[in-house]
Amino acid sequence: MMNAHDRFERSVKETLEDFEVPYNSADWAQLEARLDNPGGTTARKSYWGLTALLIGGSAILGSAWYLTRTPDAELAGDTVTKGMVLAPVEAEEVPTMSTDLAIQPTDAMGQAPNAASTARATNAAQHTNGAKAPQANAARQIPKQPATSSVTSSAEAERTDVVSIRASITEGCPGTAIDFAAENLPNEGIYLWNFGDGSFSNKARPSHIFSKAGTFEVMLSHSSVGGSSVKNKPVADRIVIHETPKATFSFLKQEYENSVPSVHFENRSQGAKSYHWDFGDGHTSTVAHPDHIYKRAGDHSVVLTVTNAKGCMDRMERTVHVAADYNLLAPTTFSPNGDGVDDVFVPEALKGLGVRFKLSVHDPRTGQLVYETSDAGRPWNGRIGNKGELCTAGDYVWMVEMKDGEKLGGTYNGTVGLLR
Repeated sequence: MMNAHDRFERSVKETLEDFEVPYNSADWAQLEARLDNPGGTTARKSYWGLTALLIGGSAILGSAWYLTRTPDAELAGDTVTKGMVLAPVEAEEVPTMSTDLAIQPTDAMGQAPNAASTARATNAAQHTNGAKAPQANAARQIPKQPATSSVTSSAEAERTDVVSIRASITEGCPGTAIDFAAENLPNEGIYLWNFGDGSFSNKARPSHIFSKAGTFEVMLSHSSVGGSSVKNKPVADRIVIHETPKATFSFLKQEYENSVPSVHFENRSQGAKSYHWDFGDGHTSTVAHPDHIYKRAGDHSVVLTVTNAKGCMDRMERTVHVAADYNLLAPTTFSPNGDGVDDVFVPEALKGLGVRFKLSVHDPRTGQLVYETSDAGRPWNGRIGNKGELCTAGDYVWMVEMKDGEKLGGTYNGTVGLLR
């Protein structure tokens, strides 16, 4: 019949069997021999050794039960003492109890088992629990998102959300209107443009005129509806407004005997490369310091426009007063009667100018060419071709075409009365 010690031994073995605690059969045989002699010192020592074994086994049993009940997340980073060591948890995997927990048992005498027993225990633990570890670890792995998808989506978001500020031109002159626009910004919200010259606008697409030269950084601040987000963005390129030249001139009338009365214009402009004169009588010039002959009396508005190398312009306007018409000092009448007084007709200025010209005289009633010459020493004597009978009395139209037209103003004309 099984005694109490046998039943107890079997109970302990059955209890620890589920946890794969190794034991040495020789150690248990020695323990049985000592327990068979309940009296004496040896029995008492065995009793206390058995008590220590029971306490140690209970502690191992309780720890094993607790660890099997404790979630893996609570073990991360902890160290189990009293012979139990928990390996550190990897960043993406939570280790299972069977593979990472090592139990160091003691025998009934309070001594650690030999190396062979320890190796068998370790192998048994790995064999028993190793098959379940991959499932547990696989269940706890966090799936990774492909890196390329996040980069691509971020790049797409950046492309569709890039705010760019554009100007119609980036260089100009004072007075030039420049248009501004923002891309990838909603029409809703509040716009505030700072043009850098002390001027502002709250339009979505403003147009601005820079009145002074300089370099300006244009900024746009946009606030969404409700003010949840504010974006500040400068224009892609700074706006450069170039200096303008300065147009200015003076004039001097030149009226001398035996010369054509003209006006000399003295150009005093600064920073200019080219010039354009409008004399106010239909004639123009590109000479820096021109002379001009006014044929008709009156006030003439003269405008000088100057341009520099950057294409910037400036203008100045002044008024020139002409007291009388000028028709090459041509007489208004003549009487070819042979008395030696006003017997011939020729504009007096042609005698002293020394320029090439062509004088023609026409009968306005018939349109007939009456006389033509290019020699100031051969005036019209009142006859057709200066030959034959005297022409009928009346007014005749004359015209002088100057070959040096730029200098003396081109074409002159008038009427002369033939008297008998």
